[in-house]
Amino acid sequence: MMEQKLIIKNVSPTGIALLDKRLDGGLPSGSFVCVYADPIAMPEAFLYQFASISKSYYLTTNRPAKFILRDMQLMRIDTRNVNFVDIFTQYYLNEFGQFVVEDRYRDKEIFDFVSEYLNQIGVEPASLIVDSISFFLNLEVEWGLKDWLLNKLYARSKETESPVYVYLTKNVHPVSVVYKVLDLSDVVINVESERVGERIVSKFALPKIRGRRPINEYFRFNIEEGVQVDTSRDIA
Repeated sequence: MMEQKLIIKNVSPTGIALLDKRLDGGLPSGSFVCVYADPIAMPEAFLYQFASISKSYYLTTNRPAKFILRDMQLMRIDTRNVNFVDIFTQYYLNEFGQFVVEDRYRDKEIFDFVSEYLNQIGVEPASLIVDSISFFLNLEVEWGLKDWLLNKLYARSKETESPVYVYLTKNVHPVSVVYKVLDLSDVVINVESERVGERIVSKFALPKIRGRRPINEYFRFNIEEGVQVDTSRDIA
């Protein structure tokens, strides 16, 4: 008897062609996705790609949104669907573009702003990209606020049936914090770089996909017009 291939519905394409082919169209809709990454591997390119597929809200915390927009355009990534939420500029730069000195009330205000913004967009079906969740986890506030944000983002992915992508930087958080985020995540995209001879090689795997078979093998990728899987290790 011929084995029938399971047809998976309700998926969210990643925009990475060979990955979507391997995933039968994309990640399960409504996934809370953690991009757990080494910064040298340019994990932001994954976020850019995810943001461009359909309507998205992009929370930028470490750089002004105008620079992220510029980088996306240089990669020839379509930015028409991307709505930036520029937390960095609002809370860290003054009207002259100068960095503002430390404000002991600012960290709490950032959480208040995000809460208000998430309430404002409600359950509108749209991807949400948090670049980065490490920024929020490093703010000087009580853990309860950080826990609230993680659960709020997780709940949004389920209420909207739209993906929420968060970038968690490797080697900057206590193990307990890392495990908290990875345990909550429906999907983990592990991105890293290694030296191979005289080259730096970037690679990724998806060791966790709830409800689906994970992709445990690593696949090399290049950054060109977004993320391009190395065809010498085609995942099809």
